[in-house]
Amino acid sequence: MERKKLIGIGAVIVAFAALAAWTVFSIPDAPPAKSDAAKTREMEYGENTIREEIGGKLLWELTTSSTSMDVKTQATKFKDAKGKYYFPDGKVLTLTAPEGSYDSKTRNVKLKGGVVATMTDETKLTSKELEWVSGKDRLIASGEARVSQPGMYLEADRIETWNKFQEFMATGHAHAVKEQDKKGAKKK
Repeated sequence: MERKKLIGIGAVIVAFAALAAWTVFSIPDAPPAKSDAAKTREMEYGENTIREEIGGKLLWELTTSSTSMDVKTQATKFKDAKGKYYFPDGKVLTLTAPEGSYDSKTRNVKLKGGVVATMTDETKLTSKELEWVSGKDRLIASGEARVSQPGMYLEADRIETWNKFQEFMATGHAHAVKEQDKKGAKKK
């Protein structure tokens, strides 16, 4: 009988050990720690306008249909951009693009998705992407960039403009076309 008791106690111990092992091994692993990228917190806005003023004078403004901003880095992304840049001489540059971003550190604005920029003097700039470099007061158009004025146009892979939209530098497959006669013939 003593032997039966020992076998019974052994069976209970084995069953308890099996139950303990099953409990320990069936506990799920802790979820992996979130990376910094996963911890990104964004603020979402509907229609929004950002602008820059100096001494009460409006330099530029940008209105969007939706805007999101990373709370930590303040990187801003937006959709349906409509912007205006006001020159000291009264000229206004109007910009539109399907999407873009604003870098709060550099104060640069990048537009993409088919950009159209029109100056009050009828100069027009189109491109796939456009960056306004704040510190240099320059626009850099890339991807099928084209500047047109009445009677002429300039096309290139990249066009940079400065000096109130009066000076241009074209690089990569650049060519200019100017209307030459009343028949509408154009020469390159």
